[in-house]
Parts: sequence; structure tokens; C-alpha cells
Amino acid sequence: MTTQHTALPVTVSIEPGEDIAAYLERVAAANRLSMTDLTGHPRTARLWEDPPDDLLTRLSASTGVPVPRMRDAVLRTALPGAVPERARTGRRYAGRPATCPAGCVDTVAARLNIVVLCLRCGALLVDHDDSHPPPVPDKVRQIHPDVLDSLARARRSSQARGRLRRVESLMAELEPALWGNWPPLADGETTHWRDRIVRWEKWNLEQTGGVIRPPSVTATLLALTWDASATPAGTTDLLDEIAVMADPWDPSEEVLPGWRTLTEAHDGVLDLLDDQQIEPRHIPTILRLTGEPIVLPEHQRTLRVAEALALTILAGRAHGQDLTLNTAVELHGAAASARTRRVVHRVLRSTYALERLAVHATLLHEQGLRDLRRARAELRHLRALPSDALRTLPTAAGGHVDPEQCAAWVWLDATLGRPAGGPHPLPAAEAMVRFDAHLDPETKLHLRAWWQHRLDLAEDLATADAPTQESSTEMGGRDVG
Repeated sequence: MTTQHTALPVTVSIEPGEDIAAYLERVAAANRLSMTDLTGHPRTARLWEDPPDDLLTRLSASTGVPVPRMRDAVLRTALPGAVPERARTGRRYAGRPATCPAGCVDTVAARLNIVVLCLRCGALLVDHDDSHPPPVPDKVRQIHPDVLDSLARARRSSQARGRLRRVESLMAELEPALWGNWPPLADGETTHWRDRIVRWEKWNLEQTGGVIRPPSVTATLLALTWDASATPAGTTDLLDEIAVMADPWDPSEEVLPGWRTLTEAHDGVLDLLDDQQIEPRHIPTILRLTGEPIVLPEHQRTLRVAEALALTILAGRAHGQDLTLNTAVELHGAAASARTRRVVHRVLRSTYALERLAVHATLLHEQGLRDLRRARAELRHLRALPSDALRTLPTAAGGHVDPEQCAAWVWLDATLGRPAGGPHPLPAAEAMVRFDAHLDPETKLHLRAWWQHRLDLAEDLATADAPTQESSTEMGGRDVG
């Protein structure tokens, strides 16, 4: 039951900056009521971000607080430029409110993940997932006033809105690219602090459901991205660095060539590609390692596609072809984003990145070189596996296998590439990984034998057509039927 439009026996003053739901919960407790008894809604209800006027009018009559003052304690009024829907800087997830460890009142600003310090005492906010974090890095305290200023100005300032949008993007991209030694530790950040946050992010990355980001995690991501978010150019530079650092594959020193200079690395890769007879047609559209998912996680794709394009360019140079980046993209038959293209140039200008390419090239050679360009051309329009091919599958698989998923799997298996450019360019990555994991080995062998037979037939037909074309030319172009 909710209270009537009469004043409550015990009145409580609302504190400056206090959140309306926090205030009403204090009112309810002082009058020995539950939050639902007083208001008709739980404290975690999203309604408190912008409650209706009739509810505020009723609560004003009960508490004695004027409606305009109550409206000031509402997120939509206090910070009208905030975007609660953003995952990392927007609203906190229900059931995990962040509070001040010193017991200060909960502020309306603290409804947002991006607000990580108590506005009263400056303490790092905590939740029950990380209730006793170490001392917060100095960098967080240095930038927090700027963060609050951007939030306050966001409604009327496109510059502030742009920065908040950019920092959200940077934080999202940085999560899988955070390491103990990269980015460099922020001011006042200790290795102990960083190690804790890296463990959090590693745990989040492994989850298939929801993730957990206590204020300590958000504070770290914010401290490491806020400066770069000041300008679009700074954001772009950091995004490109993140794309390179997000790949967890780190070849051991034993397999790296050990080249000392960029020139030595460039020449070394060309010699290797020449010796191993690796040509542009042998390079897949993404470089996947044995044992990796058939569709790589999103945070790894930018670098691996960029590496594939860079290796294609270098393979052309090794065999006397002056390939441009645009030509390499055309050879792959799949679009490359502006970010991917920028990372290609980074790869070609980095000694270590060229050493990685040498390892990739060696692994490709060990697997056996195939004409992947021909495979892409032959299978690009295979929307569904033909019924005669489905009938030959083992009984265990043939009854429930999806012909379109089979075609998507055949494309990925035969071309060693990525979905882009194929018959199903936008499949759900998780669905394809699950499909691959659930295919039994015998079914995979049958599918592999099918596409190998199809490619062999296509090659035989192409070879058989060559003399006919020559003969036709010698005979003056006569139509030989």
C-alpha cells in the first residue's frame, strides 16, 4: 500500500545533490515504511531517472519537499545531457548501486557509471562486487572534475557530447586490450592496481552472459582514455593502438626472426615469401591460427585483417608485383574499414609487426599453400549446401544440419578467411563458432571433401578451357559450340 496525500509523521531534509530515490528511501526508513509502501515502486526502478509529475506531486505532499526541488534530484533534470543507455558511462546496472564507503548520501550523478568518485568527500565509490579496492590512482582525481564538467555541459555543448561519446567508444575498445604493461600506468597507478583490473577484464571477457564493472574498473578505463578523447585525432590514434594491442597472440622469441631494423625486417619478409613461394593468391582474408575459433572475436579482427592485407602486399612485392592497399583489398574481395587500412600502414612500418608476419607466413607454408583466391571466387555465391551434398553427410549430422550454415562453414573452412566477401557476410559470430564446435569430426571431413572436390572440378574445367580458347583464336574466333 502507498501512503495517502498527507504529510508523514517524520520529515527528512533532502541533501544538496542527493538522488531522489536515495532521499525517498531515507524518508521511508525514518517513518518505518518500505520504499514500495511509500512510493509504490522499488528503489531500483528505472522510473526514478525521470518520474512522472503526478507521482512527484503526491510525494511532495507526503514529504513537504516542493516538486521543483524534487525534480532537481532527478537524473533527467540534473544531467539532461547524459545518455543512460551507454554501457560503460551510462546507468549502473540495477541491483549493484555504487555507494560512498564513508557513508555520504547517494548523489544523483552517481547513477552514472562515469561518475566514480563521491561528490562529497572524493572517495572512490564501491559496490558489493569490489567493496574494498586499494587507493584510487591520482589520475582519476585529476580528470574527474573535467568529466563532471562535460556531463554538466553536454546538453548545450556539442563538444562535450562528442567527448563523452568518444570516451565511451575508447573504454569499450580498451577492455580486451588492457595488459599489465599497456597502456603505460597512469599517474599514481600501481602495478597491484593494474593487475587487479586486468584480472577483472579477463574474467569479463570469458563470460558469455553479463559482465561486472565495479567503479574501480570504470575509473581505470576512464583514466586511460580521457585525455585521448579530447580530440577526434587523439581518439583515432588510440583506437589504432588498441587494435594492435588487443590481439593476445604473442609469438615466442624462439620463432621470431630477431630482425633489428625496419629495413632488415622488410627485406627479410620478402626473402622468406620468395623462398617459400607464397604469392598473393595464397593469403587468406584474415590470419587465423590453428586452434583459434573459426570466426575470431571482434577485438582481434581489425589487426588480423590488416596483417592479411599487409602480407598480401608484401607477397606481391616478393614476386615482382607492386600491389597497392586498394589492390590487395580487391584481391580479397571483402571491404576493409578505414581503421583497418590505417593499421595496415602501422604494420608495414613496424619491425615487430613484420616479424609477426614472418611467423604467419611460415605457418601458412607449413599448412600447405592453396589458391585461396580461386576458392573465394568459386564459393562466393554458395548460399546453401546442395541437397545432394547434404544427403551424403553422415546420418548423425544429415538430419539436423542447416544447409545455409553448412555453406557458411564451407566458405570459412575452404578460404581460411572471414565471413566478409562470402555468401553469408554477416553471420552471428557466436552462432558460427557454436556450429563449428558441434560438428562432429566425420561430418567435417565430408564437408571438406565436398568443397575440395568442387574446387578440383572448377580447376579442371578452367584448365580444359585454356586450349579451346587458343584453338579458337587460331581459327579466327570461329564459334566451336
